[in-house]
Amino acid sequence: MTIDSDKSSMLRAPRPARTRARAAIALVALIATVGVTVIVPSMAEAAEPVGVISDTAVPETLFAPDYSAIEVGMKFSPTTTGTLSGVQFYQNAPNSGVTSASVWSSSGTRLAMIPVDPWAPVGWRTIPVNVALTAGSSYIVSVYDSNSRFPVDSNAFERATTINGITTPADAGMYRYGRASAFPSSSVEGYNFLVDVVFTGANTVSASAPTPTATATPSATPTPAATATPAPTVTPTPTTSPTPTAAPSPSGDPTSPSALEPDPTSAVYGPDGTHWPRNTPHEDQARIVKVAATWAAISAAIVANASSADPVVICVAPGTITGGNGATSSSRGVLQSIGNATRASRILVTPCNGIGTTRVGTGTGVAFVGVNGVSIVGIDFSAQKVMIRNSENLSIGYSTVPVLLITANGGSGVRNVDVVEIVAGPEAATGVSYDRVEVKSAGGYDVDGLRFAGFYGAPNYKPDASTGHTDTLQFVTTSGDGTISNVTLEDSVLFQSSDQGIMAGANVSGAITHSAFFGGVVGQLRYPMYAGGDPITLSNLLHGTWTNVAVSDTIVAGTISAAYTFAAVARSASTAGDRGFTALPSPTIADIDRLAPMPTPARLAAIWD
Repeated sequence: MTIDSDKSSMLRAPRPARTRARAAIALVALIATVGVTVIVPSMAEAAEPVGVISDTAVPETLFAPDYSAIEVGMKFSPTTTGTLSGVQFYQNAPNSGVTSASVWSSSGTRLAMIPVDPWAPVGWRTIPVNVALTAGSSYIVSVYDSNSRFPVDSNAFERATTINGITTPADAGMYRYGRASAFPSSSVEGYNFLVDVVFTGANTVSASAPTPTATATPSATPTPAATATPAPTVTPTPTTSPTPTAAPSPSGDPTSPSALEPDPTSAVYGPDGTHWPRNTPHEDQARIVKVAATWAAISAAIVANASSADPVVICVAPGTITGGNGATSSSRGVLQSIGNATRASRILVTPCNGIGTTRVGTGTGVAFVGVNGVSIVGIDFSAQKVMIRNSENLSIGYSTVPVLLITANGGSGVRNVDVVEIVAGPEAATGVSYDRVEVKSAGGYDVDGLRFAGFYGAPNYKPDASTGHTDTLQFVTTSGDGTISNVTLEDSVLFQSSDQGIMAGANVSGAITHSAFFGGVVGQLRYPMYAGGDPITLSNLLHGTWTNVAVSDTIVAGTISAAYTFAAVARSASTAGDRGFTALPSPTIADIDRLAPMPTPARLAAIWD
């Protein structure tokens, strides 16, 4: 994940096995880590409706520490033709926030959607449906959780299993973040969101139930452990996303078949309107505080609400916010030393009249310094570069920025900062000798838990013979022994600048999931080098040093530094086709337009509406 590392940073993993058998049942499996009983009906009970997860199962983690609306579900395939008569899920609170249940084909077609009253007693619920299923076909059942903080189990869907005539693949737990129900196309290693089926087939008997490995019994009243939130190295792994409904790019046919393999190359990468900052309410889920379009009014409202306990949205009037003190490593912030990093949820600052209706006027840059527990979403920053410095639990999202700078040089450094649906571009910047996005540690202060989700990075091109170093995303430690750790990129797209695409600066741990990187001559198919620019002769995409990074569902059209060490590489392709990556044929402009739609104003308006 957000799932978000999260979105991202909460999912642990699933468990198999639930059945609706009424008579004697045989214990055939037990998930050792969690203790969920897997049961199979006898042949005489083959006509009984069955499922995958035990009727007595309770969540390992009752409330995942995540606050973004999300669709969660389970992928499965029946071994016989039959009828799906219900979607089951675990109601983890009297008001679970679950407002709908859905059945999907593997391609993302919704086969059924049933409204759900979020109020019910804690425990398993069954939502009736009536959908005919075909043997061997894949389906997903899911529920939309508007409140999030969903139940979750770990280490359950670690391998493909057939139980009660229902096959679940490895990583069968599926999810998708967003403000409305949508096809849950991403998965996390092993995760189970306690969503199940009620299925009646011709011969619903387990063909390959796992052998018992433990005899633990699930607790009736589990207490979420302090360590339930996984490290960023287990950031949810988006797999494939349905193509957003946006106008085709003029430079190619996004719907044309591609020669690219493997599966990640059939996905769509970059901003799509589904990502959201961690632990941040939506406008319809919080108390609204209306303010004028000034930094002073926004600052006063944050101060006044920093110590409150309820979800708060600071709604900014339409218009232009003037002012800015620059965006250097010493600039005073337009918002400075305010907020509460330990607040139950971040304070959302967003335009009253929709994304982009409040904008920042021209200037030398704006800085947010020591701003904690705040998400700034939908304010248009396209006229000024932006600096985030020494802030914790801060997010910037749903905006276009010419330059983004993130610096740790005082206080507690930079911790748990989200860059969500940010377009750094979308046009190439020419004749410049600076980075598009720079993440810097100085003076011994750390950058930890930085997350890019739905990010788009266009290149910066320097003049011919320039001695400047120009990267699209640079990580650097300029002084002291500070570390840059647990950085995640998910659902993101990046094009190589004059020097590198990503220039890692001794990064430690983190994850790159469901992302696409284009360098060298491939990147220049979209962004040709301008007349007078410094020619790009190499395709340096993942450069510098990054240790223990996990990569999944990602394509790299360019080179990968030998100083990158991978915790894992899954379902990913690269030009070299080595080190766990499969071989990637050279993408065409039609491939790029299909995989990474150009974030034009029209497209952004459509997906951000």
